[in-house]
Amino acid sequence: MRVLLPNHRPIPVSLNTFHAPRPSRRLIQLLGGVNDAIVLPHVARIRKIHLPEADAARLHIALKNPTVICPNHPEFFTDWMLDKWLGSRFDPLTASWADPEVVNGMGRAMRRFWLSNNLVAAVRGEGLEAALDYSADNLARGHAVLIHPEGEVNWDNEALGALKGGCIQIALRGAAQAGRTAHVVPLAWFIRFCEDATPGLQEELDYVQTRLGFRSSRVQGPAERMVELYQALLEREASRYQLDTGRPGQSFLERFDIALSDALKRLADHWPGKLSVESGATPWQLARNWIRAARRQKAEIPAELRHQVQTLERMLRLLPARGDKSHLTQEQVAERVKRLRSDWLQNTLRDQVARFFPRAAAPREVFMTVGDPVAVAATDDSSAQIDIHLQSLGERMRSGIESARQAALNRTGAPVRYLNPFLHPAG
Repeated sequence: MRVLLPNHRPIPVSLNTFHAPRPSRRLIQLLGGVNDAIVLPHVARIRKIHLPEADAARLHIALKNPTVICPNHPEFFTDWMLDKWLGSRFDPLTASWADPEVVNGMGRAMRRFWLSNNLVAAVRGEGLEAALDYSADNLARGHAVLIHPEGEVNWDNEALGALKGGCIQIALRGAAQAGRTAHVVPLAWFIRFCEDATPGLQEELDYVQTRLGFRSSRVQGPAERMVELYQALLEREASRYQLDTGRPGQSFLERFDIALSDALKRLADHWPGKLSVESGATPWQLARNWIRAARRQKAEIPAELRHQVQTLERMLRLLPARGDKSHLTQEQVAERVKRLRSDWLQNTLRDQVARFFPRAAAPREVFMTVGDPVAVAATDDSSAQIDIHLQSLGERMRSGIESARQAALNRTGAPVRYLNPFLHPAG
């Protein structure tokens, strides 16, 4: 789980040092009770979690084999607490992968605490091999591993981001160590407000707008106020290099595309041959290729080029997930406000706490599904076979998200929806 901040700082080496977990069953069980009684209902504001008996039985059966549990990752914090909820009920010694900034970045005492909870830091570089080996060992000992295969928060309750191959790598190693087929279990949850969240969304927007130096009236709905924030931040970033952002009568997505095209053109014109950048099928993909190339050659590129690529990266963080849909639900508006707050507000203690412990705008319910597992044999280690497994996992997770969404509709009725302001000119 990883949030990309708008101003990237070099990650200290200690964050990517792997420390083997030392799980304490007593502590894990104690915190499971705290999570159920206090954290989920009062901090995450989760009133009820729905997991059908047939889905629970499917997971119990899968756990008779080496099992990698793969949930979707629509938001921060609540997902971690749902991970904990699952572990408490199905396997308390599940090894859960987590952001190294959480496991390693909060000091030595907190690191011992997280390691006692069997958290595996998703480190990069040389430490990654040790993290994979520990996870395989946990499978061989008869306990599960939980990892969000998207690798970072997706910020969309109804969509699934691109999956990374770490879950399959863990399953391959676990199958080899255990001497039998491992199961990769697609698990999906859909989080739904129990009531109209407009008052809570307006309150949070008041705070975020004030902190960012903007202000709009509550006469506008939450969706309209949110897109005004996006618009203002796009113009702020584009002004660093006098990028063209179109004209006020155009929609946000139109203006975003104009600014992105101008940024890419300037990079290509001003820095020909400085970076080896792969072509992209879309401007968005080309922009990501510029960012990857700059990271690979960070120490070798001019400071001005590095700053321009950082501006490009901040702009991409403003690209709203599912921005092309005709309507947005109140849950999707809440997710986008949380993303803005996480990315752009970090200077005060309140903002730092909100990054890791965001409070929902209204009470919610969670709807879970468990799909049929993807069987992974130790011999399935070719790139082609890994891609096939990932594709199958992705299809089953998307199906699970849709099933969970439908369960929410059946129980609570149609969601509160807003006309998508990203598609329409402001005002």
